[in-house]
Parts: sequence; C-alpha cells; structure tokens
Amino acid sequence: MAARVQLGADCLNRARFDEAAEWFRLAAAQGSAEAMNALGTLHLNGLGTAQSPQQAFALFTQAAEQGLREAHYNLGNLLYNGLGTAADDGLAQRHLLQAAGAGHRPALRNLGLLYHLCGESGDWARWSTHCLRLAAEAGDPPAKYALALRLWHGHGADIDREQARRWLSAAAQDGMWAARARLAGLERETPGAPKPAGKAQSCEGPLPAFDLPEPPTVPALHTWQFLSEHAEVLDGYLCDHFINLAGPRLAPSSVVDPKTGGTLQSTLRTSHSMHFMPSMYDAVVAQLVRRIAAVAALPAAHAEPLGVLRYGPGQEYRPHYDYYTDDRHQAQRVTTVFVYLNQVEEGGGTDFPRLGVKIDSGRGKAVKFLNCDAAGQPNPETLHAGLPVIRGEKWLATLWFWDRPFHWFG
Repeated sequence: MAARVQLGADCLNRARFDEAAEWFRLAAAQGSAEAMNALGTLHLNGLGTAQSPQQAFALFTQAAEQGLREAHYNLGNLLYNGLGTAADDGLAQRHLLQAAGAGHRPALRNLGLLYHLCGESGDWARWSTHCLRLAAEAGDPPAKYALALRLWHGHGADIDREQARRWLSAAAQDGMWAARARLAGLERETPGAPKPAGKAQSCEGPLPAFDLPEPPTVPALHTWQFLSEHAEVLDGYLCDHFINLAGPRLAPSSVVDPKTGGTLQSTLRTSHSMHFMPSMYDAVVAQLVRRIAAVAALPAAHAEPLGVLRYGPGQEYRPHYDYYTDDRHQAQRVTTVFVYLNQVEEGGGTDFPRLGVKIDSGRGKAVKFLNCDAAGQPNPETLHAGLPVIRGEKWLATLWFWDRPFHWFG
C-alpha cells in the first residue's frame, strides 16, 4: 500500500496525472488515508480523473475519519467555499481547528489570518500572531511573511524589528513576491505602537473557536451610472497575502476567445496573471470572495475562479469589454469587480473613455461595473482599459460574476 502511494506521488511530481490517479485509487481501495486525500485533490481539480468536487468531499471525509490532518484541512476548505457540499461555516471551522491543532502548516496560517479578521487587538491579535508563528517556524512561506509584518508593527506581539527582518528575508528566499518590495522599503516605514494588551488570555491550550464578522458593507466613494469605486475592501494583510500566493504561479495573460470560449494570447493584454484552482480555495480565499461578492451585490456562487494579475512597467490592457455570453449554459457575465492589491507608484489606473472617467490605484480599493444593461444587453459604455504602469507594479484581484451560478465543472 505504501509503495503504491509513493508511486502515485512520484507520478504526481512528474505531472503524470492519469498514472498518479490510478496508483492512488489502488492504494485508497486498500484503506490508505493519504491516497484517499491525494485522489480527492485530483478529483477536485480534474487532473487525471473526472472533475467531481462531490467525490473529492467523500474521499476527504473518509481520510479525515482516519485522522489525517490534511484531509480535515481540505474538508474545511470545501465547507467554507461550498464546493462539493453545502457551505457550513461551523463545520468548516471544526475541521480547520482539528487540522491546525495537529500542526498542519496551511491550517495554522489560515487560522492566524482568520483570527486577524476577528480583531486587530487584544486576544484575537495574540492568537493570530501565535498561529502564524507556529506555521512560520514549521516552514510555511506565507506565514513567515505575515509574521514579519506583525512583529514589525507590533500586532499581537511586541515590536521586534530584528526578528521581523529575519522572517521577511526568509519569506523572500522562499519566493514570496511581496517580501522583496517590503525589504527594500522597510526602513521608510514607521512601526505603529503596540495595541493595549489588557488582560488577554495566554496563547496556551486549545485553539479557540471564533465568529467571523459578516463581510463589511463598503459604501461607494464615487458612482458614475453603472460604475463605482469602494475604499478598503481588503486590508493590507489580505492584499499582500494574495500577492504572495499568486506570484509563483504567474504566466502571460490571455483573453477569452468569443468564438470558442477558450483562451488565446493577444497584444491587447500584456500583463501576467493566474487563476485559483479549486484546491486553492481555502478559508481565507472564501473571505476574500465573500467581500468582493458583497460589493458586487451578487452571490459568491455566481463568480468565476478568482484571478490575480500583475502589470510591470509599460504593461497594459488596451480598451476592451468584459461582457461574454456562454451559449452552452445560456449564461452571461454581467458584473466585474476588481481590487487593487497595492498602490502603484505611477500610472496603472483604469480608464473608462466613454464615460470620461479615470480611476487611480489605491491599496484595497475595489472597482465595480455592470457589463450588461437592465435588459441583459451588452453595455457599450463599459469600454475600459488598464492604463500602462509607468513606475512600480500593479496587482489586481478580479472576480467576474454571471447572472446565475457559475459552472466550474463542465
């Protein structure tokens, strides 16, 4: 059984997904929890086997019943995002706490970021830093970066610049994109004063359960007919976290071929981008999607896979439309919401030439526009362009929403 699991892992590392799925299937039939979990991930992403989030959920459940911490983590992610099963935050949290309590690094990192969303001071801040420290010490690169920020600014811990630099350097060596820029500009920042400690609980014993706040209602800063901008939809921790997750997976951007629904390269778009696979939809991604969906005023289930884009100096997206109709599913892409993940040094705004409106970048700022009119027809006024970056970089997180639940799986 163990040999079959190893053969499956070897095939997986070589991107021989069909063979990997078969070895994991054989080992899972013999009762291997590791094989069940690996096969579930292949089903979730549709690699080497039929894409079926329902089958993934069943396999993760079997593996979790044997105590596999990674399976608990994966179950929590599916339950937070409603993939393969109905969304259930309470049950999702229990699986996440189970995995984190067993020392699973991504679970600890995600829990640390969720605790951060519960409150930026007092007990929640301490628990956030505690979980991120455990994940970082176990080798998790995104946790190293987040821990460095917390130590630099005194969030949930005393300010410790020396440790912050060490963790930031470690994150940069691990390929965390935002760490490079932070290292260059760290000395220009003034660390904030630590939050009042009060009588906080000790970070010992079981990890506490929590109640995440509902996605905040973010009023529009400005509104122009079908277009609006909204400030501070995401905070700095979340913005940098998604830059770090996306950076190693970037590839030259493509556009949708209106004839086939497939993708193709185009000189209109010179950025780099990536889209989150279903297995990347964890508890923190769920919170991001919910916040953007709140701005869109549409259900999260109507959104395409989350995309993150990076534009370097001189890169742009020339005037274009986001409107697209999927004839197969009789569906329309009706709304676009994107969030600036950083403040561009110069350039990189978004131009709506037919409205005479240009929107500048702003870290955490969301821009929403309606691709269709009230009758469901394409709105020609939505012509827009991503203006060239002059200095620095532009990072965006984008969700495109349809008029009905989006078909991820076929």
